[in-house]
Amino acid sequence: MPRVATGRRARKRSNTRAKDSKLSKELICATALKLIDRKGLTQFSLRDVARSLGVYPRAVYWYVANRNELLSEVVGFALREVYLPPSNQSWQEWLRNLFHHYRDVVRLHPNIAPLIGASMLSPGALVPETIERILTVLSEAGFPDDQLADVYNVVIAAQVGFVTLELATLPSDDTETWSKDQKTRIGTIDVLRYPMLGRHLPALANRAFILRWTNGTEVPLDSSFGKFVDVIIRGLEQLLPANRGKR
Repeated sequence: MPRVATGRRARKRSNTRAKDSKLSKELICATALKLIDRKGLTQFSLRDVARSLGVYPRAVYWYVANRNELLSEVVGFALREVYLPPSNQSWQEWLRNLFHHYRDVVRLHPNIAPLIGASMLSPGALVPETIERILTVLSEAGFPDDQLADVYNVVIAAQVGFVTLELATLPSDDTETWSKDQKTRIGTIDVLRYPMLGRHLPALANRAFILRWTNGTEVPLDSSFGKFVDVIIRGLEQLLPANRGKR
């Protein structure tokens, strides 16, 4: 006959089941996101999530198969309120607000920025409502059906690309030393050999991609982002059939 757990062991198992019954994918994602915000990606583990929730790791595995799946779900959870509802704004203003709102949301959780591109292929990224809203805005703007896929891709790439670069993760091993070394390397660029770079280096140093020793969490690229959004929207305007003859 199978052994029946009694006493302390039975109570322990009963308590574990009670805790597990309170779990949900949303709670797991929220807990994981807090840990990633605090510890970063390299120090994050599924066991940390289970420990924070007071459950065994196997309880978490009921909801996600592995660490990678959990990370993808966390990205979807963090970005769940990015997309804006319909409004009476012009399509240009709607997209402008979308880009800025997306950046604001990711800046709240900068450690997820490196995950976002890869997570676009995960099931958690497939949110029909968000795709529907973007396609509706673009269609109502006048983009023909045979261009919608291309223009949609432009919008998503623009939304994700700049912010991912701006919040790129610094090396996790001795970040302070790396930043000092990078600052020194930039300061010793041969300005005689590269006169244009030398002329503009004071304006570019730590405020331009590649020429940085911190990322956007410390030195936001606000003015560059504003110009980037302007370029994307003006470029899209030129693709509209009504504007093609004005080039």
